Amino acid sequence: MEYTEYRFKLEPYDESFSDVLASELGDAGFDSFDTEGDQLKGYIQTALVDEKAIDAVIRNFPIDGVHITYTSETVSSSDWNSVWESGFQSIRIGDLVYIHDEKLEAAGDVKYDIRLHPRMAFGSGSHSTTRLMLQLLLTSADDDSAVESVDLTGQRVLDVGCGTGILGIAALKGGCTHLTALDIDIDSVLNTRENLILNDIEPQEVLESDLSKLDTSSQYDIILSNIHLNIHLSQMQLYQEHLKPGGRLLLSGFFTQESAQLVSLAEEAGMHLSREISEEGWCAIELRK
Repeated sequence: MEYTEYRFKLEPYDESFSDVLASELGDAGFDSFDTEGDQLKGYIQTALVDEKAIDAVIRNFPIDGVHITYTSETVSSSDWNSVWESGFQSIRIGDLVYIHDEKLEAAGDVKYDIRLHPRMAFGSGSHSTTRLMLQLLLTSADDDSAVESVDLTGQRVLDVGCGTGILGIAALKGGCTHLTALDIDIDSVLNTRENLILNDIEPQEVLESDLSKLDTSSQYDIILSNIHLNIHLSQMQLYQEHLKPGGRLLLSGFFTQESAQLVSLAEEAGMHLSREISEEGWCAIELRK
């Protein structure tokens, strides 16, 4: 799959401006972002590039006084893999979990060691939202110093937009007995399957699909979804339908100021807010049915 890298230069530059731009570009089809100096790097499947939509994002940027210019170049699959792997960073949550490239040594002082081969799929754990999702999933604490894990024994988990499979793998390590992982990107599906094998986990249900195509009779104790705000808004009712009574819906991929909109919609669908945590302006929420 071919990707295009866009480099957006913001003048003046501020991290909060960059975060707002990333959120707006998500609506235009961008998958992933990184920063380099005063530039925001955004990646989008070449087939999805819409220059008019990108120009509209810049023209309608909601913060006055910020001048934005950009350049772009096509990145081949092999080059994109190299870019993604070189940018992968290990992550640790207290003495509970350590996520790292398969080339690195395992940590001997954590409960769950997760090895990844980070290909072009997204969700490596280096992003704040992935760390927040792991904290909600595995701990009862609101920071990354947690050492006590939540008991997930025997639970069924659904990972919507699985990327590298990191969240589903963490759930299985924590005691879940069944994983259904969905992604519309075949590279993510293949990478999730590869990472399951890498972590000595038996085959699970990993599908190139989206939530709307999942059998409505499929019910889960935990649903994980770390994707764009607008997708959460569009499929809140589907989340509710696939969640068992008393089940946990964990969502991230949005800013703290956007959580109220999601919570309100969840309440209309018959769920309630159980927990909310944030990091660097990003937010994750746990909803209960």
